[in-house]
Amino acid sequence: MTRALYFLHRFAMILLVSIACSAQNQSFDKAGPARDALYEISMLNLDYALVSYTFEATDGVLQMSSRGADQFENRWATFISDLSAVSESGQNIAINPMPHGQWSFHAEKGTVVKLSYRVNLDHEKHVWSGGIDGVAYKRDHGVFYSGRSLFVMNGRGPESITVNFEVPEHWKVSAVWDQDETGTNSFRVDTYDELSESMLFAGEHEQFIFKRDGFELLLALGGEEIIAKNEDYVNLASGVLDYYIKLMGGVPNPSPENPFHRALVIINPYEQPDGEVIGNCISILESNQADPMAQMISRFVYAHELFHLWNGKSFFPSDLRCEWFKEGVSNYYTLKALYHVGVLNEESFFAMLNGFFYKRYASDPGVGSMSMTQGNEKHDHWGLIYSGGLFAGISQDMIIRKATNNKHSLDDLMRGIFSDLGGTNESYTLEDLQNRLSELSGQEQAEFFETYIDGSRKIPFDEYLKFSGLHSEIKLDNLSILRQQEESPQEKEMIQGLLGAN
Repeated sequence: MTRALYFLHRFAMILLVSIACSAQNQSFDKAGPARDALYEISMLNLDYALVSYTFEATDGVLQMSSRGADQFENRWATFISDLSAVSESGQNIAINPMPHGQWSFHAEKGTVVKLSYRVNLDHEKHVWSGGIDGVAYKRDHGVFYSGRSLFVMNGRGPESITVNFEVPEHWKVSAVWDQDETGTNSFRVDTYDELSESMLFAGEHEQFIFKRDGFELLLALGGEEIIAKNEDYVNLASGVLDYYIKLMGGVPNPSPENPFHRALVIINPYEQPDGEVIGNCISILESNQADPMAQMISRFVYAHELFHLWNGKSFFPSDLRCEWFKEGVSNYYTLKALYHVGVLNEESFFAMLNGFFYKRYASDPGVGSMSMTQGNEKHDHWGLIYSGGLFAGISQDMIIRKATNNKHSLDDLMRGIFSDLGGTNESYTLEDLQNRLSELSGQEQAEFFETYIDGSRKIPFDEYLKFSGLHSEIKLDNLSILRQQEESPQEKEMIQGLLGAN
């Protein structure tokens, strides 16, 4: 095809899409029951998405997700334009803006409404406190959207939701929802929350699916530099997943109130490495120009968030007093998983404990003045909660291993909680953790909890590490960890357990 014919063909396709979108405002597709919601999304242009949303009105308010975009007066609606609505009978419906990114419209309850709007993909022009990885962005090879940035909704939710995508030839859509039997770019979703608390990538990318006992992990890789390393990413994704399944004794088993059977990981190139999680979706941004530590962090984010499918979603705390366990102990198993698959070696494992975690712990003003149980402070006191929880978890692991001649460990605690609470709506408490840890070690842990968990004293982490035979010391808030020249078989086994090698 000549260049002139190419542009003529392209212009014709755009014209046809425009005519189709216009026609959608005048008629309704009879694809299913009125009480089912239907989204038809055209992504033929990198700069915006055209959305048609057919629903049965339950109230007079249109809204987007209440999570994120706090810096804008109109929240996610900042990026919405050309909003119009028509009833099934063809009557235009007036739409009026409301505060905080909502709209009002007048239609009798039960009226079938077709809403049309445009999502302008210019989110990267703005500053986002958490980075662009959980928002929306475009690349030459495709587009990324969070559900929060894409979907306008009405009411609490219909009986079912269908989402159909129109994308350029050779594109595909990677999403966490169930694929509809009608086609690869059509999906079925149960609730509006599942719809909005999600991520998707549409474009020319490679997708890998790892199936384990009814659970699926989808890995979407975009961009030449990312796809060139697809073997590394596949090994990381499958290796960490299998390590967690073996460790915990099964695939994720969420509560009946928040069921899921699939997770999605999207990896794309960007200037700065970053990572974000929404629902059961993980977005990773990678840069070949970033230093090794920055690249390591993106892998750490992936492995940490994947572990939350167990510790956080299959079993979960009753209140914020256990956030140190949910976040900090997840950090511990993240390090172990990365060592297990070869991303970390012994030297870099110990270097991460010091450079990434202990320095943050020692410099956090909450250490020595605040209880680790103040989980509501975890974002302002990362060092106390995320690092402190890590050190509390490792300390308890060393206590259990030493007391039982390495026959038991913190692994038994994780498997036990998962076995007891996975697949239920029950939660664990701080007292549950203390009792379970006391039982595993055969030693009452009330003093440890009163001093370092409920209390505010700094954990003497170096002393607990010595239980394994490691030479460890803290000087000027610097944690030094070295192997001894002579180690007993038990000490070697304990160190291997600490690292995640067995």
